[in-house]
Amino acid sequence: MAGRSGSVRAFFRWPAAALLGAAGSCAAGSEWSHPDAASQGFERASKWRSEGLPALAARQYEETARLARKQGDVALELHGLFDAAECWLLDGRPSVAAVVIEKAERSVRDLPPGSSRLRAAGFRLDCARGDLAAIAGRHEQARDFYERALGRALRFERDSATVRLALLAEREGDARRAAELRRRVADPGDPRLAELRRMLQPAGTPAAATTAAAAASRTPARTLSAPATAPSATEARALPILPRSSWGARRSRRNLDRMTNIWRVTVHHTATRLQDSSANAAAAAVRTFQRQHQDDKGWADIGYHFVVDPSGRIWEGRPLDWQGAHAGRTDLNAGNVGVALIGDFTVEQPTGAQKAALFDLLRSVCARYRIERSHVFTHQEIRPDRTDCPGPALQRLVTIWRRGATTAF
Repeated sequence: MAGRSGSVRAFFRWPAAALLGAAGSCAAGSEWSHPDAASQGFERASKWRSEGLPALAARQYEETARLARKQGDVALELHGLFDAAECWLLDGRPSVAAVVIEKAERSVRDLPPGSSRLRAAGFRLDCARGDLAAIAGRHEQARDFYERALGRALRFERDSATVRLALLAEREGDARRAAELRRRVADPGDPRLAELRRMLQPAGTPAAATTAAAAASRTPARTLSAPATAPSATEARALPILPRSSWGARRSRRNLDRMTNIWRVTVHHTATRLQDSSANAAAAAVRTFQRQHQDDKGWADIGYHFVVDPSGRIWEGRPLDWQGAHAGRTDLNAGNVGVALIGDFTVEQPTGAQKAALFDLLRSVCARYRIERSHVFTHQEIRPDRTDCPGPALQRLVTIWRRGATTAF
């Protein structure tokens, strides 16, 4: 059994060898010369993965990536992100994996042009994109990504891409092509075949349902069955939310998308300032946001679900029944609560009242929808192209929240 686990870990660490510039096999772990928290966390995640705990491993891989980013090790950061995405796929959560892959795609740009690390990162990115397409049933798109990955592949990477193409051919009912591809794999009995099959199982199939059920038995559900427009009565007494009527909201237009199950939060700044600290000034600002979003951008309503003013008042924006328009793309807005703090935090700090209100709001939303702290993001962390939002000061605050802080001070 130990040999099997080691083989699985070795397979998924193969691409990392190229990313880190290692020579030879990674199976024994001898190339890992970083006795730091990031590398130790990576080993811990790999162990949990081999023990069949993909969600736990994915969270640890994401933390490893965060630590690696902090210490300037882009290669190790990418290794953690790509492995986290694979674990989320193993756990039956392709939408979560998609967010992690988007983050990896942005980090790939930080690698030196023409370097071997960029080539290896491109290989893993093509595999990851292909995996998402295969699971979604977009077979032609998946094949394009996998074949491009195969074109980038060196040595052991070729087996990884070939296995994926074989599974795709099998899903399309092309048994002859699948068999031909499998004959090209060096070790047909390698346990990666079984793990890749589980990872790439399309949603809605019995195997996928089994994986999801197993995950549910290990970890709490991530969302409630139906979102509502405001916190529950118990939460509302402790966390007052000023309703839309309090700021004179217009009616929503009809081009709304129903909110899917909520599993993440994205924090923004408005990059604006209030004339004074009064409730009237804040209400006028929220009305302005709605008018700009509806009239200038053509959106159905204000893009954010909540707005926090400098005095710590929390204003209800778009009702949580409806998907927001704040993250940059429809797929990024799905299941995503948009929270905006009024202010320009590229040049200033949130007020103490704003910090406290943000933590109270995050605590309430995360408790109600069972959102893990690791899935509270900032706009610049999830947006495909670069943005200064929400500014360094608010970015630090969200990072503190993710680390488990209970107060903002």
